[in-house]
Amino acid sequence: MTTDRPVESHQDTERSRELGGVRAAEGSRIAWLVVGLLGLGGFLVMTVLAYSHVTFSFDQPLLDLARSWNAWADLWRLLSESANIPLIIIGLGMVAWLFVTKRRREAFVVLLLLIAITAGSEGVKQLVARPRPEGTDPNIPGVVYSFPSGHVLEALTIFGIIAIRCWRVLQHFALKILIVALVVVEVAMVGVARVALSAHFPSDVLASLFGGVAALALYGWLTRPGGFGDQRPEQHSASGRS
Repeated sequence: MTTDRPVESHQDTERSRELGGVRAAEGSRIAWLVVGLLGLGGFLVMTVLAYSHVTFSFDQPLLDLARSWNAWADLWRLLSESANIPLIIIGLGMVAWLFVTKRRREAFVVLLLLIAITAGSEGVKQLVARPRPEGTDPNIPGVVYSFPSGHVLEALTIFGIIAIRCWRVLQHFALKILIVALVVVEVAMVGVARVALSAHFPSDVLASLFGGVAALALYGWLTRPGGFGDQRPEQHSASGRS
């Protein structure tokens, strides 16, 4: 009798852990879906409004405020450029790193997301055909249309993916919070820079934030434990030994 109890207790503990893991995975799946639907819904609503030439009441006051910070013009240009060529290198570098480290399904997911947000952003610009604000610097590269902000969309998606990966693998909670905070600050500053340079209306930036959240949720959903892109090193090593 005494020898059976520890076995039963151990089995119960294992079952509890497995059940807890299943519940956590299901909760993660639902959470990513909810966040993704909210982000996509927000983006679609703003796109329809912009396509219908609705005037957003907050656009002009915030645009005027950002333009008044012209003393920091060099900083705005630097931040804007940080979400251009350097960001493309970071994104493609992340895909290459995932592929080399044998996380090929996740690399495929990230590559498709980068292609989708880039092509999708340009497609929506052509569809909505919203002119950029008056006074836009003619030397700023890009198409003539404003909605949405590709810089903000790509910055949130790429840096957000890095933040999610760090959150999943790092052990120190304070370091996780620091990385997330840095991403939030960087994306927010890129958005401010694009408005301060008269390259975008604030509503362009807001729509891109919604779109970026939707893209991150799709990444999180696909790469969650048990998802399509979930190919952890221990799983790959186990398959290699078999």
